Amino acid sequence: MTPEKDLKTLGFKDMHPEQIQALLNLIHVALISADEEMFEEVHAAAEDLVVILGGVGIDVHYEITH
Repeated sequence: MTPEKDLKTLGFKDMHPEQIQALLNLIHVALISADEEMFEEVHAAAEDLVVILGGVGIDVHYEITH
């Protein structure tokens, strides 16, 4: 997703650190809760949100635990 040039949003640089942390916690919970079928869709939606808010994307590292 590429935001339009004239799109006005509140970005990370304008947010309180607690707002940023709450958003990142929500993204974390969504990603760890997604099953294999939904992971790519959840990841793409989360990455779009981060980019719209001025970030550069999401770098995901995972381990398989049993």
